[in-house]
Amino acid sequence: MDAAQSKLFELLDCILDKSYNDQQQQEFIQLVDRNPVLVESLVEQIRTHSLLQWQCDQSGAAIPRVPTAIFPLNMPTESLPNRILRMVAKRWMWAAAAVFLMMSAGLGWYKIRQANLSQLAVAEVVDSNLVILSESCSALLDPVHVVPGKLEMKSGRLTLRFRSGATMWVSGPASMRIVSDMLVKLDQGQATAHVPEWAHGFSIETSNVNVIDLGTKFGVVARPGGSTDVVVFEGQVDLLPTVPSAVSQKRLSQGEGVTVDNQGSMDRITEVRSDPHGDNWSTQSPPSWSDTTFKSIHDNIPSADSPTYYQITPHGLEDDCKAYVECPHEWNGLTSDGLPDFLLHADYVRTCNDYRYINNLVITVQLARPAIVYVLFDRRVKPPDWLTDQFENTGIDIGLDEGPWWKGDTKHSLGVGGGESIDRIFSVWRRRCETPETITLGAMGTMKGARAMYGIAATPLD
Repeated sequence: MDAAQSKLFELLDCILDKSYNDQQQQEFIQLVDRNPVLVESLVEQIRTHSLLQWQCDQSGAAIPRVPTAIFPLNMPTESLPNRILRMVAKRWMWAAAAVFLMMSAGLGWYKIRQANLSQLAVAEVVDSNLVILSESCSALLDPVHVVPGKLEMKSGRLTLRFRSGATMWVSGPASMRIVSDMLVKLDQGQATAHVPEWAHGFSIETSNVNVIDLGTKFGVVARPGGSTDVVVFEGQVDLLPTVPSAVSQKRLSQGEGVTVDNQGSMDRITEVRSDPHGDNWSTQSPPSWSDTTFKSIHDNIPSADSPTYYQITPHGLEDDCKAYVECPHEWNGLTSDGLPDFLLHADYVRTCNDYRYINNLVITVQLARPAIVYVLFDRRVKPPDWLTDQFENTGIDIGLDEGPWWKGDTKHSLGVGGGESIDRIFSVWRRRCETPETITLGAMGTMKGARAMYGIAATPLD
């Protein structure tokens, strides 16, 4: 290292430390002006300085600030690009380049670092709410980028969007390992995934089962004892047990759910609690956030025959809400005024439309508090004895919008709002329960002909 280069580095250290004076400022400018061959060494030193800054600050939030006073103090006021152009015209090309690099090196290295993180990341955080992370997390390099590694939350809700196109919502406490943009290993906690058509195969694996998406929205709960709950809100998933089991593989469709024990055996989930928008759901009865008139609901259908669940939605009955768990039908008022006021925002149960032809069906509804219980019954069907004996007809009707009859049906669509696209008329039956009773509901009847399954709703007594 010659004397000029040694002096250049000495002056550069003063400038970067903000300890220079006017004499050192002028000496630096003149040294670069007289020795343009030193610029390559100068640039390398600036790059090294910027890199070290970012290694010390993993968040990348702070960008090194180079003192602007290295420009001559008597320069006219003008924009930075014009200053550089004017200095280039006066043979300040090398010095100006060095100065410009010092002022932009931090931002440049920040962009390079962000680009590198984007290449490494398999997902990004698109939303978080009251999230408290564990100290053992290795999957989050910064608040946005998610790489393969451990992700552990003590509480809160985190939304991840994967490169594959899948979106996953995680509710704490939860612990998982991000393997790739197509595989998450859920050790404990609850996760919900929405997977578009082009991301078929996205999987959430627990200790005893691999849940493989077929283009859908589904939820998984991994419990401390080794069991797993799987529910399908849309589409289909395949379940592949990862422990020795009599069941090699099982396919679940919309409206179906099972619990997989630590031996790989599967049992039907009878009820799922969900808020009106599907942001919160639970297979527990009831979850802490659920305030509803329904304590429980079950039927006499063997688990092996149908893994369909009932969905209890507190305060969810409104125009355009889904009527059944497995098809797109919606409840609506008969006019643009919408549903009658006494039904609006009632707690309601999404039943299974396929149950309308089960002649020996028995549904048992247990109330959590005194309430008025409503049954919404298809007017095409003669009211059965169990309905007329326990309930009274209010004389008020509502509508059912059936929407598309099959996937790809372009002739039928769902309307928006009350009075739109009403396909069927349902009568509203009412029963007043002064105590938290248990009510037994039956089948639609044995008559042949088209029909739709009845709905169940309730409002608490004041």
